[in-house]
Amino acid sequence: MKKYDKYQKFIRYKYGYYSFNLLISLFLFNYFLGLIFNFQWAATKELEVIIIMFVVVLFFVNISVYQNAYFRKGENKKSYSWLFLIVGLFSLYTAFQTFLISPEEIIIDGKLGRGVIQLFSGLIFISVPLTYFIRVRIDKKMENKEQ
Repeated sequence: MKKYDKYQKFIRYKYGYYSFNLLISLFLFNYFLGLIFNFQWAATKELEVIIIMFVVVLFFVNISVYQNAYFRKGENKKSYSWLFLIVGLFSLYTAFQTFLISPEEIIIDGKLGRGVIQLFSGLIFISVPLTYFIRVRIDKKMENKEQ
């Protein structure tokens, strides 16, 4: 956290707190869903926990990128965004190939299988450049309106 300024640290702590509360809420919701309705939406309980964590990480990463608190001040945001886009597209491509070859990796008897781990990791990598480029576009529109 050395190369983040005070605003970036504040935003990361703030949304880290929100992410933690979201994580606890989703865990409790999932627990009561299984307790009351005896409902399991993934192949195993461990996979349910991993998917919930991916959802929370996706939230934290996107809000941090949008609030300009994900990348450090000296980093080349555009280069990293392109790198994340390439890695995300490759991950989504391999997840798609997995689905074509053995769909039971993704969906098993109507429940999510362990193949969704690669899908969610690809979504996280894809979401970084998408959020960054949306933020850049919004900032450019705001600058044009001010002039």
